[in-house]
Amino acid sequence: MDYKSTVSDIFSPRKNLFAVPNYQRAYSWERDKQIKQFFKDIKEHPASVKQYHLGHFLFEEDEHNKNKFWIIDGQQRLTTVVVFLACVYNKLKDIEAYNNVATNIYNEYLVNTDSNQKYCTVTYDNNFFENIVIRQVQDKADTKSRKRILEAFEFFTSELNKKEVSIEDIIYWKDLIENAKITTDSVSDKAEATQLFTFQNDRGKDLTELEKLKSFLMFNIYLDCTISGKNPNSDITYIEKEFETIYQSLELIKIADEDQILNYHTIAFVSNNDTSLERVKKELKKQDNKSNWIKDFSVALKKSFSSVVAIQRSKNKESLLGDVLYLDQYNAFPLILKLFHFHDIENFRKSLRLIEIILFKMEYTVGNYRTNLLHKIALDYNSDIIILENSLLHYANHGFKGYWNFTGDFERSLDGNYHYFKSTRYLLWKYENDLRASHEIREPAMSYNDFANTYGKFKYQNTLDHWTPQKPDELEYSKEFNEKYLNNIGNLVLATRSRNSSDSNNLPEERSTSSVLIQRQKLEPFKENWTEVEIKKRQDDIVIFAKRYWNPNTI
Repeated sequence: MDYKSTVSDIFSPRKNLFAVPNYQRAYSWERDKQIKQFFKDIKEHPASVKQYHLGHFLFEEDEHNKNKFWIIDGQQRLTTVVVFLACVYNKLKDIEAYNNVATNIYNEYLVNTDSNQKYCTVTYDNNFFENIVIRQVQDKADTKSRKRILEAFEFFTSELNKKEVSIEDIIYWKDLIENAKITTDSVSDKAEATQLFTFQNDRGKDLTELEKLKSFLMFNIYLDCTISGKNPNSDITYIEKEFETIYQSLELIKIADEDQILNYHTIAFVSNNDTSLERVKKELKKQDNKSNWIKDFSVALKKSFSSVVAIQRSKNKESLLGDVLYLDQYNAFPLILKLFHFHDIENFRKSLRLIEIILFKMEYTVGNYRTNLLHKIALDYNSDIIILENSLLHYANHGFKGYWNFTGDFERSLDGNYHYFKSTRYLLWKYENDLRASHEIREPAMSYNDFANTYGKFKYQNTLDHWTPQKPDELEYSKEFNEKYLNNIGNLVLATRSRNSSDSNNLPEERSTSSVLIQRQKLEPFKENWTEVEIKKRQDDIVIFAKRYWNPNTI
């Protein structure tokens, strides 16, 4: 390939084929960000400027087929170009005057005259890409990358079908893309490709930390092999295979992004200081056999991404796991990741419960203590679950600093007069389930999904509701009531947003009597006489529950 070229030039040899290797990330451009910007740039390209600039592309020549090129850098842009041209083809193919133009697009960018697909995505997305973009048959968009491919295809289709868009406009945009100015590098050696990718992309370009890390690891494999006189290609291929699995796991993950997961992993396995990439760089400097360390690190990182998939699947079934992630995902996740590395979840439920107690009681510390040692605990953990449980039990009773009055602060806050904050919502959820589990009621527990509204329906989101309302119509509370009772937990109940809205500022006697919540049903007999005495009595009941439920010595 020529260094200076165009999109048409690299595709026009009809035997030329392009593919994304599986160790690269899947398609990640988003409709409302990069896709819209891409189309905006095309539409607004100045007529006085001859060529549209599409940037630089790096290809690795296939070792068996001289006409096949693996895309090392630039696959997001090139995938988008092919999707756009496929949409242009669909628009023109049934217009007789443009049959030849459509046929040329199809043969050059979609399927050549030898019936070979001209452009392939990562293997695990390619059938979907072929079905949606080339064959135009329905398929299930069940991963993030597949959804983005479909969104790009539907976006361009919609834009090209707008009434104000003429065929002349479409032809102009097609020509602009086909003649877009690009620069290319084509190499036949993995080591050279690794070097070029590293030097092009570690200079302030918009890469994620995970992408930078992959580049760093592969380049240092190359350097280490060069020093020892070993051919680096097989070791680089080893890292590529590990990242192939990492990116496949990433497509299934919704509870954290790739850089968060990388951060959790390096906190748990490398260091608590610096950024993820800096942690790895500093640790690698200490190693005598750098290639082996990089391989071991890549395997562990692959396992962490796989563990996150398992955590995501488990958190709605394993209530303790959902509880901990709800309370403080950032501080808890590295330790959870470490536990998943060493154990099945059946073996560390007690640890999860102790972590949940620590995190919940942290919400009630006096003086805004910021110390949280869970990251250090994660780094130090070496698979001895008994030692971990004993350590967590100590922290659950006393907190992370010897001078803290951890349990005392928690209990004093519960006995206080102000509870209108987020953690009370969590407390009342647990109280509701305790009521449901009582012998005289025995109702099914409110699930984590229902409490956290994982369905995303705004009206079902749980909020705190004042049983005696904050601002009742034509009624003014005394200063004492405002200070001691209005925001007291005894006057607070769970409510969905829709229920909270319908109750509005109604007094208790004006409220609807129907509710699935036991804690609300228990208030019904007092609707006509809801006073300070009843509020204080209910507070006492809830506090007794809370002190029992979050007592680590009873689990």
